[in-house]
Amino acid sequence: MSGLIALKNNFSRIYSRNAAYINPLLKFIMALIMLYMINAKMGYMQRITSGAVVLMAALFCSFMPLTFTAILAGLFVLLHFYALSLEVAIVAAVLLLLMYILYLRFVPRESLAVLLMPILFLLRAQYLMPVAMGLLGTPFSIFSVAFGVVLSYLIDYAEANKDMLAAAASENMVTRLREIIDSMIGNKSMICMIICFSVTLVLVYIIRRMSFDHSWKVAIFGGIITDIILLTVCLLGMRLDYSMGGILFGSVFAAVLALVIEFFFHGLDYRQTENLQFEDEEYYYYVKAVPKMGAEKRRKKASSSSSGSSGTSARTVRTANGVRRTT
Repeated sequence: MSGLIALKNNFSRIYSRNAAYINPLLKFIMALIMLYMINAKMGYMQRITSGAVVLMAALFCSFMPLTFTAILAGLFVLLHFYALSLEVAIVAAVLLLLMYILYLRFVPRESLAVLLMPILFLLRAQYLMPVAMGLLGTPFSIFSVAFGVVLSYLIDYAEANKDMLAAAASENMVTRLREIIDSMIGNKSMICMIICFSVTLVLVYIIRRMSFDHSWKVAIFGGIITDIILLTVCLLGMRLDYSMGGILFGSVFAAVLALVIEFFFHGLDYRQTENLQFEDEEYYYYVKAVPKMGAEKRRKKASSSSSGSSGTSARTVRTANGVRRTT
């Protein structure tokens, strides 16, 4: 564990010193992977699947905010849908527009979650998203997860019916639009997955907000187990097209990735927990202080360097009311 903490601290130092160069590089890599996987999954419009187009688009994204990457990825999705079927493109455009008007314009940072969901579906790691958003987001993140699930199923519907959608239509546009919408609304697998992911996200959020030790880890495993149980109930009770093996494998993979997220974004050292007490004229304050991993070593290093430069020794004293002070 000490080696992982040292590695994390080294990454933090390197990032803080070179953030101006690392951020564009990370945005470039993210955009490149996202656009490449969209083209690999869909690929209906050949003109935007070339490596040169993807590379230029990713380079442009590296100098723009992350929201722009989400917008560009959404545009790629719409262009592929348009090349396949105008009706599917209209449904996707309405979905993305509603998503922006109702939610994403208030929290634009979650727009990436919507477009990462189809990629996670492709990797069979979609079970990560409700846990990750429960750890890093809010209960309202269920909307971004739900929109992502709907978009993923729309992409799968287009893939499964591409021959029918690409053929000359015998019905008019309104009839085909109604067929697409009805097939999406009547998709029990999609509705069950949205419900299961929403319950999992809220549960993870509630648990990780609690103050007991290792609450994030408990939230991760509690969320994963809850998701498995709910999806299994849907699988057996409604005879849906889920794969039990896929659920178990994807959930284990999601748990591993969620623990990586917990390590880098939370990572507390509960062995150094302190319970402090403060008071003023009106209140008593009971504070539980849990340092991040590696914080004790950084404090000792800073203390030794400061004592060496001043020629005096420093020591920490706990006062009667629980307040720590340094002399």
